[in-house]
Amino acid sequence: MKYIVFIGFLMLFGCSKTDLERNPFLTERGFDQSIDLALPAFDNLNYAGGSMYWPNGGIRGLLFYNLNGNTIMAWEASCPNHELKSCSTLQTDGLVSPTASCSCEEYQYSLATGQPLSEGATYSLLYYKVQQSGTMIRIYN
Repeated sequence: MKYIVFIGFLMLFGCSKTDLERNPFLTERGFDQSIDLALPAFDNLNYAGGSMYWPNGGIRGLLFYNLNGNTIMAWEASCPNHELKSCSTLQTDGLVSPTASCSCEEYQYSLATGQPLSEGATYSLLYYKVQQSGTMIRIYN
């Protein structure tokens, strides 16, 4: 019996659990937003490399990016590396560069991966789930 208790003790305290670090600047907000890529407002997303800002959904809106012509990525439009400020809504940099930037500290992020591209930026962009069926895109968390 004491061996079972000892093994249980080792299992309980011998294994370490890696905690995911939660971004302290972004709160979780539930939403479920749908868009139709057939509408003219979303024409830029019908092409590989196309990106745009959409004010509906998330905390400060959504950033969309067409990764390869078939895959739409959706990111939170709030800069993840500081508290929410009037300058912290990210803007897409268009077709030339698949990046988004924050005017507060000039942080830049990849819209393909969400990773920060600027020194000093610790957190990646917050990714939202995307389901696509034909021209309809559902974005949710």
